[in-house]
Amino acid sequence: MSEHEHDDDCRRMLERLYAFHDQELPETQMDEIREHLMACEPCLDHYEVEEAFRVLIKRGLGHEHAPEVLRERIHAAVVALTERQGT
Repeated sequence: MSEHEHDDDCRRMLERLYAFHDQELPETQMDEIREHLMACEPCLDHYEVEEAFRVLIKRGLGHEHAPEVLRERIHAAVVALTERQGT
């Protein structure tokens, strides 16, 4: 594989990295990315940095929930929108 092909593979893999993290890709694409990560140390490093960042964000969010008033307003807005679309 030429250096240019390798760069294209890395670029395509990195473009799908967020979807890969969120497991939003078809299993065949997930497998392709896993194989690429096992064979490409720079992309694996990038993946690990992204994963560490996600862990820090989750840890920082703690177990906070939206205030009940906000939840009720969102629910009412969704119900109103649904009713408007149904008529």
